[in-house]
Amino acid sequence: MNSSFSWLNISLIFLGGYGLLAAYLYFSQNSQVYHPPKGHIETPKEWGVEYETVLLKSADYTLTNWWIPGGDENPVVLFFHGNASNISETQDYVKLFHSLGLGVFLLEYRGYGLSEGHPSEKGTQADAEAAWQFLQDKKNLPASQIIFYGHSLGGGVATGLAVKHPPAKLIIEGTFTSVPDVAAEIYPYLPVRLMAHIKYPNLERIKQIKVPLLIIHSDQDDIIPFSHGEKLFAAANKPKTFYKAHGSHHSGFSSAGAESLEVLKKFILQ
Repeated sequence: MNSSFSWLNISLIFLGGYGLLAAYLYFSQNSQVYHPPKGHIETPKEWGVEYETVLLKSADYTLTNWWIPGGDENPVVLFFHGNASNISETQDYVKLFHSLGLGVFLLEYRGYGLSEGHPSEKGTQADAEAAWQFLQDKKNLPASQIIFYGHSLGGGVATGLAVKHPPAKLIIEGTFTSVPDVAAEIYPYLPVRLMAHIKYPNLERIKQIKVPLLIIHSDQDDIIPFSHGEKLFAAANKPKTFYKAHGSHHSGFSSAGAESLEVLKKFILQ
């Protein structure tokens, strides 16, 4: 009797703990996916680059973004940063683009940097739409002159926008197949696919995109496994290019210097 009672107690405690963990993961998804740094650590002025601060309205929020002009008639990169950085941490990317004579629009999602609000999947996609409309309406740029570049989470924002507004070319780096796929790898013992309300379904979206595509993924990526990049590439339409980078998730490609510059030059300008 006492033994049965003990096992019952243990089972109830286990189930209760399992349920609490599942509930915590369900209700804390936003804080686990988004880690928005506030403020700016520096500006393009410190990078030796001319820039303009651009304020955009996205729903009820004002987004504080940066526009960096390039050479006349040269392509413009609409850049989408990752989940734990903001536009003031994109120096390596900006220097790569700037050295190629490309214009750059650095979008700051809601809740990041100096932008108002709180980030969400729907919100980041609305912010991307606002950036697209700015380039079209205020900078008079045709789609044939705009390139999307998304790093990590930004790859999810970029693919979402590319389905709706096909750019000239699309580049995604260190991007996952979907948020539920990543969560299932971290928590294989929980039904995270059923609980996930943040999805960024990149694997499904990539099948709908038919513009020239460059996928960059490091074989030493310490956050998003290399297999995610391989799966995205396998599902993508042609023309497509895969570049195997080396180094960390955050800077393996952008800090590689001349090699990264050559990869971008070949894909964007040739």
